[in-house]
Amino acid sequence: MKVNFNGDLLEQLPEHLQQVQRALYYGDALFESIRVCSGVMPLFEWHWERLLGGMQLMGFEIPSWWTMDFVKREIKKITGLNARVRLTLWRAPGGLYLPENNNFRFLITTKAMETEDYEWHSIGLKTGLCGDVRLPVDRYSGIKTLNAARYVMAARTAASNGWDEGVLLNAYERVSETTRSNLFWIKDGSVYTPPEIDGCLTGIARRLLLSLTLPDGNKVQEKSASPEDLLQADELFLSNAIRGIQWVKSFHEKNYNTLISKNIHEVFQEAIRQKILLLKTEI
Repeated sequence: MKVNFNGDLLEQLPEHLQQVQRALYYGDALFESIRVCSGVMPLFEWHWERLLGGMQLMGFEIPSWWTMDFVKREIKKITGLNARVRLTLWRAPGGLYLPENNNFRFLITTKAMETEDYEWHSIGLKTGLCGDVRLPVDRYSGIKTLNAARYVMAARTAASNGWDEGVLLNAYERVSETTRSNLFWIKDGSVYTPPEIDGCLTGIARRLLLSLTLPDGNKVQEKSASPEDLLQADELFLSNAIRGIQWVKSFHEKNYNTLISKNIHEVFQEAIRQKILLLKTEI
């Protein structure tokens, strides 16, 4: 092998790049973004289910030592009371598109956060449609892989237009999600979100919202939507496991109120608090 690394001529890849070769070359990797609140991870079991499902779908070898308790211990070695955690794992080096083996490596990084609460922000998000991107719809749509070039380009489009997030369509021109969140809209008091068959990530905060009873006694409904449906909605909000619920102020020229969204945030936050209390009791 001959290697030119930023102008330096080498006989082989540096060791640290050899270790991440398949992630670097092929995006052959998965990751989870996990919130630590007051020293516990209230939604970790669901992150673990999604991660294991992704590992099985992608054909990773899952050894007996790779357990939920093991990963929790590894995270706790480097995290504080309130933090965001990124757990990344990728297939071990070897092979081209076809891997030589299905073992994996993992990396955990953390960043401190100021509070255990999912805060409600008084300033809503500006959003718009990222027209150049279309998300694929298949068995791999719901898992978090490193094949994120579409999201990077969409985020660049959003930034160039002064938006906080970009709304993404799937290959069938239906609304899927945004650049880093699941999307919800409210129309005539009912709350909707795109179904998984429309290619959205199977978000952890989304899963919690689907399980909750809302202030009016109703549930979030899964429903396909077009950009026009968003323009006809009364409210929009986004969810993800790190930021919780964020309300959308505008989608292009349409402005929204936040009467119901804020109540949903309070229900979401209370559900998180109860999970934290339960986990602390178990400890």
